[in-house]
This record gives sequence, C-alpha cells and structure tokens, in this order.
Amino acid sequence: MVNFPAPIGGTALPADFGPSVLFAVLYALLSPLTVYRLYKRQSRTLLITGSIIFSVERVVIFSLRAVQSHNEALRFSHGLATYMQVSFAMGFIIIANDLVNIVRCILVNPTYGSDMYYQSPAASTKGGAFTPPPDGTPDQPKLRFWHRRFSEFLALAFMAATIPGSVATSHYSETFDNQQKADGASKFRFVSTAVALFMCILLSAATAWGRLKFPRTSRRGAFIIWFVCFLMSNVAIYCLSVLSIKTTSLTVQTSLDTPGSKAAFYVTHALPEWLAILVLLLANVRKLFGTGLAGDWRWRDLPKTQTDGETARIPLQELEEGRRSR
Repeated sequence: MVNFPAPIGGTALPADFGPSVLFAVLYALLSPLTVYRLYKRQSRTLLITGSIIFSVERVVIFSLRAVQSHNEALRFSHGLATYMQVSFAMGFIIIANDLVNIVRCILVNPTYGSDMYYQSPAASTKGGAFTPPPDGTPDQPKLRFWHRRFSEFLALAFMAATIPGSVATSHYSETFDNQQKADGASKFRFVSTAVALFMCILLSAATAWGRLKFPRTSRRGAFIIWFVCFLMSNVAIYCLSVLSIKTTSLTVQTSLDTPGSKAAFYVTHALPEWLAILVLLLANVRKLFGTGLAGDWRWRDLPKTQTDGETARIPLQELEEGRRSR
C-alpha cells in the first residue's frame, strides 16, 4: 500500500460546494477590473500577466471543485486531482514571481540621473510615482548594473521553486501506486514551497532596502509589495504545514478533510491569493512602480545618444566638429 501526499485542500466534499462557489464568484468579479487595466493605456503593463492568467484560471478550478463536491466520479478523478494539485501548489508562486520584475523597476528607476532618465521604464508613463529627477542629478550606471544582475538572480532563483513544484505535481496521479515516486514528489514539493517562501522574504528585504536607499520610492508601492509578499508567505507556510500529511487513497478521508482543515484551506490559502490579485489590480502598477508596458527589460543601457527604435543620433557638437575637419 502506497503512502502518497494527501491533496492540498483535501478531497472536494459536499461541504466544499459553498466556499468553492464563493471563490469562483469572487474571482469572476475581478474580470471588469482586469479588462479596465488592460484597456486603459496608462495602466496597461505586462508585468502582472501571470497574476491575471491565474485569476482567470481560479474561476475554472473553483467551479470544477464545486461540481466535484456533488459528483463522486469527478471527485476521485485522477486527472482532476493532478490538475488541482498543480494549481494549488503553483498558484502563489506565480503571483510572487510577478513581483520580481516590479521590484526590479523599484530598484532600477531611482538610479537614473537627469540625463539618462528618458531610458528608464518610468519615463514612458506620465503622472507616475517616479517623477523625473531634478536637473543635475548624477547617473548611477554601476549601481543600476548590479540591481539588474540581482533581479536576474531572483528570476532564476524562482525557477528553483517553479521547476521542482511543476515536476512533483504534474505527475501527482503517478504517485498513487508507486512509493518511490510518491517519496520523490513529496521532497520536490517541500523544496519548491520552501524556496518560494525564502524568495518572498528576499523580495520584501530588497524592497525595504530600495525604500531606505532611495526615498523617492513610493511608500505606498513598498507597502503593497510587502503586503503581497506577506500574503504569499502565509500560503507557503500553510502548504509546508500540510505537505507531510499522507494518504493511501483519494477515497480515504484524512485530517485535511475535517471542517477545521477545510476552513484553514480557504482562509489561509485561497483567500490570501485572491486578496493579492485584488491589491495588484486595484493599484495602478504601471504608474505606482514606474514599470511602463514591459518593465526594465534591458541587459545594459543604450548609449546616451540612442533611444529605443532609433539608430544612434550624432550630437550637434560632433556634427560641427566633423564639418570643421572637412
């Protein structure tokens, strides 16, 4: 008999119908706000694409969970069990991963001096929290370089959470009759969740450092990053607390199927994810964090006389010197 990881959230029972419908409706209510953010140019940004896709997917998964609660065949479906474990294990990681590029903008934007500000992500949005620096503000290219490398490290480090978690949960049904795979999946899920928790703490620390180093950084923006990281850390801690629970069959009820455990799942896992999406959509991420449409995507700065979509422009002084040499 194989002991495999019990499903996060427990098996969908009749008692899950009400909460599942509630969360499906709550996520559906985010749709108008999502459409507004995507439609309005001054708030449109690609940096929360993962969170937006996640919010749409949650409508699907909680609707399916509501159906499962009153359909025994679907309740014990191996395919649906795998899909739900992938979603519940990886959802909060997707939201936290979106914060990486937002934090990158927080760290990079203030390093631009008055002469180079036009290359910053914030420069493409009028009326944002990151305003142009005063004339004569020195540029800090070396600091900007290292902030970019640190942000790229964060993005790569998140793969240490994403890859093991995806591998472990995408083959969830294969653990039902193979103890070796069950043990491996359990270890991978622990690693994935622990790394994600550490990354949330690191993102919070990086935001705090950016706020202290650059007072121009929006205080409200910093608090939003801290709040979302706090919410995602709660989800990670909840997952770590239940990952050690095992079962021998989906039809066997575990401690995750008690009323108290069900309530804990919806309050400490489902609710924080919804709140995080709501906060990111309510805030105008593009203006608040100076992200522009695509954030800070450069490996290094363009030459001072060059802008995106243009060839290098020769300053007037150089043109005059060239004419004189002729």
